[in-house]
Amino acid sequence: MRADNSAHLAEAAQQRRLACIERVRAVLDALEHDGGAMTVAGVAVRAGASRSFLYDAAQAPLFARLRDLADKQPSTGRPALPEQQRITTKSHETVVRALRDANLKLHGENERLRNELAVALGRLRDLRRGVGASVD
Repeated sequence: MRADNSAHLAEAAQQRRLACIERVRAVLDALEHDGGAMTVAGVAVRAGASRSFLYDAAQAPLFARLRDLADKQPSTGRPALPEQQRITTKSHETVVRALRDANLKLHGENERLRNELAVALGRLRDLRRGVGASVD
């Protein structure tokens, strides 16, 4: 009669599962810190795990963290920037203010040029009609 090794097999399976969880956590930490695409397939490949492992209900906290990180990514399809490279709110407001000021300046310049063009076209019209337009 053979010895019952089921306890050893269960222990080995549990150790593999825990090691896989640690690899997935390490990958999620790295992606959160360095940026990168947050997909189930990408995380599974980088962690050496299967996608079904991540979708398994026993790994619900890992899957929820992956989803939270993926939801933080921009909808452009590009990976999110790492936290230390993201623009602060104050910097963003400064950039927006500078762009608004430049926009207002350009708008004023366009208005001035439109008026100059209207005057020049009016003078040209008068010259073509033979009306003596005064030159300023």
